[in-house]
Amino acid sequence: MSNILSKIKINTFAVILAILAAAAAMTWIIPSGVYDKQNVNGRQMVLAGTYHTVAANPQGIFDVLKAPIQGFSKASEVIVFLLVIGGVLSVVEKTGAIAAGIQTASRFFQSNPRFRFLFIPLGVLVFSLCGATFGMCEETLIFIPIFIPLALSLGYDSALGTAIPFIGAGVGFAAAFTNPFTVGIAQGIAQIPLYSGIGYRLIVWLICTTAVIGWLSFYARRIYKDPTKSLTYQFDEEKRRELKLNQLETHMTRRQKWVLLVFALGLCTLVAGVLKPQLCAMIKGLWGVDLMELLHWEASGWYITEIAALFLGTGFLCGLLGKMNMQQFTDSFFDGVRSMAEIAMLLCFAQAIVIVANNGRILDTLLHWMASFIRQLHPVCASWAAMLLQTVIDFFIPSGSGKAVLTMPILAPLADLIGITRQTMVLAFQLGGSWMNMAIPTDPVTIGAIGFARIAYPKWLKWILPLLAGMYLLSFLLLIPPYVMKWQ
Repeated sequence: MSNILSKIKINTFAVILAILAAAAAMTWIIPSGVYDKQNVNGRQMVLAGTYHTVAANPQGIFDVLKAPIQGFSKASEVIVFLLVIGGVLSVVEKTGAIAAGIQTASRFFQSNPRFRFLFIPLGVLVFSLCGATFGMCEETLIFIPIFIPLALSLGYDSALGTAIPFIGAGVGFAAAFTNPFTVGIAQGIAQIPLYSGIGYRLIVWLICTTAVIGWLSFYARRIYKDPTKSLTYQFDEEKRRELKLNQLETHMTRRQKWVLLVFALGLCTLVAGVLKPQLCAMIKGLWGVDLMELLHWEASGWYITEIAALFLGTGFLCGLLGKMNMQQFTDSFFDGVRSMAEIAMLLCFAQAIVIVANNGRILDTLLHWMASFIRQLHPVCASWAAMLLQTVIDFFIPSGSGKAVLTMPILAPLADLIGITRQTMVLAFQLGGSWMNMAIPTDPVTIGAIGFARIAYPKWLKWILPLLAGMYLLSFLLLIPPYVMKWQ
């Protein structure tokens, strides 16, 4: 196992360091420039037509060395989130509840083989809906350690167990129809009615989700027939022994059932917390009861801090129900925390890439150059170029809302000039700004997701690139009908 982990650290770390060095070099080559910005509802909004050059700020060696330290501060919430998840899952795993639950699920699928083939489509569909409606992203990290052993028990691999929640939510996020972080903000900036054009967006979501299900199902059939073709074959052999999936089956004890019940209730509470504004609005509409006012709740839904707090409490309860003493709980929890330390440090260096580019003031220059180029293209080609622009920006700003406030103030009025509707430009923003999130090392969720399965970044990139190439080609095709029908 140590040899595998060493190889992963060198490969992934080397890729991130190489990109960091390239970003620093770009600050010496690309002219520094900025757009003027104004504060709108707590967000720094770009003002179109205000681009101007500023004094260069090339990043030297010491700037690059400081960036990972600054990256820890920038990604601190996500890092603590990962450490807590690692600790809590280790506690639950040490109670034996996960292994017993996986064996129970495996027996069910083996006695009902027709349901095994629903594992991928149903899993992807559920997570895609979560991504498309409320923008599930970081939350998928909680589900990956659950789906990995479940996939292994069905004869699949850790890569598929990672892909179902991670890529499932990713395709929903990209082809969203009510995602407030992409569709909501972008349509607001573009000054078009909130969640308008939902009919065509539903078609886009259905087509893209079906394509992902097909691709993952093809991969699953291949590794089911020949496990050696798996992306994670060596890791999976050890993981199966660790989970005792190849040993004599055991049945869940009463305490393990209570542990799994509490853990499941924690997941349900997570969904309710994230959807709190929508659920409260629905209750108010149906029964006229304003829970926000009655219980003095904040208007926003839960995010990383609240979710981490929820799972910390869940971990304490699971340890208590699993009859752990304090020493056993402490050892289990910090074993899990230590297992996340490598991923946490990789996140710091990945964030350093973004910090170096921002400090070098080259992002606005790239945006200005590409917007000027887009003006000269045919409307359909312009929508494609706008989508690819989002992919470039996505590398430095993985956040959907961050890309929206940076690019949409420029691209929305540009849509009027080049002959496409603002609705089409919003769709180009969604698609182009989300697909690469499943592959870029600057996205903390990507590093966290592949870290759970111990997949080296180059191997993950090689594996997922054919899917992304297909999704980009599909996106190009899906941007043609909006131009033809003047989609509003």
